[in-house]
Amino acid sequence: MSLAATIPNSSESPLRRDQICTELSLADFETLRSIVLQHTGISLNASKMELVKRRFLPRLRALHLHDFGEYVEYVKENFESEGVNFCNAITTNLTSFFREQHHFELVATMLRAMLARRDRKPARVRLWSAGCSAGQEAYSLAIMLRENFPDLDRLDIRILATDLDENCLNTARRGIYPQKEFEKMHEPLINRYFREVSSPGRTMPGRCFEADDGLKSLITFNKLNLMHTWPVKGPFEFILCRNVFIYFDKDTQLQILRKFAALQRPGSYLCLGHSEIIPNPPSLGYQMTGKTSYRRV
Repeated sequence: MSLAATIPNSSESPLRRDQICTELSLADFETLRSIVLQHTGISLNASKMELVKRRFLPRLRALHLHDFGEYVEYVKENFESEGVNFCNAITTNLTSFFREQHHFELVATMLRAMLARRDRKPARVRLWSAGCSAGQEAYSLAIMLRENFPDLDRLDIRILATDLDENCLNTARRGIYPQKEFEKMHEPLINRYFREVSSPGRTMPGRCFEADDGLKSLITFNKLNLMHTWPVKGPFEFILCRNVFIYFDKDTQLQILRKFAALQRPGSYLCLGHSEIIPNPPSLGYQMTGKTSYRRV
């Protein structure tokens, strides 16, 4: 009998912590990390065993399963329905507004130079936040555009923001964040581009602020798995894919970098995370221009 048939109705109370076996065997870990690699491209080494256990334990409780062995079988038999929750559980979503400030300064400076070289026709410029998490990076880009380009509304400049995690994308589309998210943002910027709103629920207690429509109008949030087909055409003048490659093996990194290069023209820019580098940029069509920033050549 299929394991799916043994899963109680979701309306039933979840199992208590003391009813679940929290031990993760090496065999189950190996199976889970193989499924993670297959569907997300994330490469988990043996040191991530505790992380995997911590991330998937809530799924055991939600599905009324007694141990990780049952969850492994459930995932294999029901990935079509469990896949979103599975991928959401394993992806790490740590970000903040204006994280790694130098990249936003680079985009503003280079975009200003690009526009100066063009004629008076409305400019078409596309920026891509690849691995946007809950949207802070994309909204930071939008704020940067509003602050630096007074004539922005007559220009054809838009931001594509993509992520694998549906929960994060829903948060990003709402554009509502708790007060603690704004600790590193100057108050005048908060007052200009956000308004205080009621807390949306227990997951976000206390004071909350929502991005205004002027920011939201610049951004399109879409689900995209970097390991699958990309329904994007480009070209992109700027791609920010920061703190994403650290989860991929070298072959996957190179595969993605080649696809980025195919979507960028000479003079465009790619920004990676502070601990991510392209080992041989010219071989992929890039030239290093600064701290984890690369120019398409």
